[in-house]
Amino acid sequence: MKDKIEIKRQKLDYHSETPFMKTLRRSAKEHGYDGFLETPKFFFRETIDIILQRIAYFAPYSGIRVWLHRRRGVKIGKNVHIGPLVFIEPVFPNFVFIEDGVSIAGQNYILTHNKPLKYHQNVTEAFVAPVVIKKNAWVTVGSIILPGVTIGEGSIVAAGAVVTKDVPPNCIVGGVPAKVIKELELSNQKPET
Repeated sequence: MKDKIEIKRQKLDYHSETPFMKTLRRSAKEHGYDGFLETPKFFFRETIDIILQRIAYFAPYSGIRVWLHRRRGVKIGKNVHIGPLVFIEPVFPNFVFIEDGVSIAGQNYILTHNKPLKYHQNVTEAFVAPVVIKKNAWVTVGSIILPGVTIGEGSIVAAGAVVTKDVPPNCIVGGVPAKVIKELELSNQKPET
């Protein structure tokens, strides 16, 4: 089961092309499947996960998408909307946490791992880290959320933003990389203009 690994920032091996079985054993171990019989179990589980992800990506209704992503291991709260063509982490979906009332518009990417080539090991690290989208946040169309990011409660990620670091609560961020554009004023614990 994917919950065999701790859900915190962890180092990964760098990417290198290796024969299928060696790659499968390495991936199984990274996901907490360690042992002879665990590798085939991991392969079966990952195959099912990829099928569920593809169906969720094209599913015609948000409720179906939410249900499918929960089956994959994504932690999703109540009253969450996931738009069409949303790509949620294919390798470590259990590192994605979406709290109550969140709306994720279409064509967004949410990623939890960075696995560069071994050639680039002196430039960037290989790691997996949780992505947390707090209550009532809105991720608008075409955004990319990178590993280790927390989107603050009630915040808005503007269209096309690339979020590389944490977003404070109740603000609007946009750009590449995303920066705070505006802090939202609250009235009765809801934003106003």
